[in-house]
Amino acid sequence: TLEKLASHYGLGNVVLYQSNPIYGYRPKPNQSVVRFHQSKIELNNLSLRASQAWDDNPKGKILFLGDSVTYGGSYVSNEDLFSHQAGKRLGLEPGNAGVNAWGVLNVHGLVKELDFTPAEVYVSTFPEGDFYRGLTRLGGLPYWTIQPKYALEELFYYGLTQINLKKTPGLDYGTLNQHEIKRLVDIAAWHLKDMDSYLKAKGYKHVIFITPSRTQALGKAGLDPILAQSLKDHGLEVVYLLDEVKKQDHIPSLYHDEIHLTKEGHAVWGELMGRHIRNTVTS
Repeated sequence: TLEKLASHYGLGNVVLYQSNPIYGYRPKPNQSVVRFHQSKIELNNLSLRASQAWDDNPKGKILFLGDSVTYGGSYVSNEDLFSHQAGKRLGLEPGNAGVNAWGVLNVHGLVKELDFTPAEVYVSTFPEGDFYRGLTRLGGLPYWTIQPKYALEELFYYGLTQINLKKTPGLDYGTLNQHEIKRLVDIAAWHLKDMDSYLKAKGYKHVIFITPSRTQALGKAGLDPILAQSLKDHGLEVVYLLDEVKKQDHIPSLYHDEIHLTKEGHAVWGELMGRHIRNTVTS
């Protein structure tokens, strides 16, 4: 039947989310879900993609922050994520707090405003577009807060979400003038600097990566000059991965789509990021 076929491909067994007025939303804790291509998504007691529960001692732990690029999608198992790969290279216990569709303000809300500091090393990973998102909330997104009864139910509601987006599309950045665009990016950069200062004041290490799109990695687009200037204006030290990714062989095989990674891409980024993080941790 269609129900069995949909279930076979991973539909119906969804990751469940919870809303919050400060950080928007994130997955509920203590979940184990098998999704697409039999990938296993495990969320621990702190809602992190991690191999085990975390206690209150931050010693020896590294926390990766960001959006769906960090989260890794429902087609990559925990142990294949770049967060896991980099953490193991460093001899640190990795936790992945990435959340689908998050922006810089969501990360700031969780870490700084709610003092979510369960690790001693923090790694923020943002594609350039994350600085344009503002605070993303759960409403209107195709994520679940309760378990669907049927696999086809997930597919049905996903279709309704796509129809709704066509009727009421999201923000059209083309309607913003240059002052509004710059202000939007500056707000995000200010929040990132605020979080960076907060973590370092508590004695923690923090590394910030700006990650390239597939188009950038293939040399068909450059860096965002508005963002680059804003990061400079706020005194943020960031690592652009673009130059190192451009040196890789078979770049298309690293990308699942324009910004998300394949299993191979996660392995490569885990290695590249691990080198930079090691320099920060040991400095």
